[in-house]
Amino acid sequence: MLDVLNGRVQVLIDHVRQLEDRVKRMQSSPSRTQRDGSDQMIDAGAIKIDHAARRVFMNGHEVPLSPTEYRLAYQLAVNSGKVVLHRDLLRRASVDGEVNLDNLKVYIGRLRAKLNNGSRTKCDLKAIRGIGYRLTA
Repeated sequence: MLDVLNGRVQVLIDHVRQLEDRVKRMQSSPSRTQRDGSDQMIDAGAIKIDHAARRVFMNGHEVPLSPTEYRLAYQLAVNSGKVVLHRDLLRRASVDGEVNLDNLKVYIGRLRAKLNNGSRTKCDLKAIRGIGYRLTA
């Protein structure tokens, strides 16, 4: 009986190790969006992002953005039409904790203002209360 129990425990330990290895591989490999679109143009309707040059265009006109605003715009454009959770935006757009949940609204407000400044076609950057943001352009 003890041998059977030890065998089952060993199987569980092996499964945990395999899962740990998978997590490590996933954490060390670039995300799918980075692999697929890192040096391509990202097209999110009226918004175009040249990721290699880190430039954002709205209706063909370049929009000057801060590095944080660029990272937010990139994540929202890559997921255009989908809700991007607050935690995902914070994790991908913040460097050294510069963006937190309290000032995320400020950064989004600045990004929204810059993207819509002088544009005849407005981008729709909506807050989904308590969840995140959705960009449709």
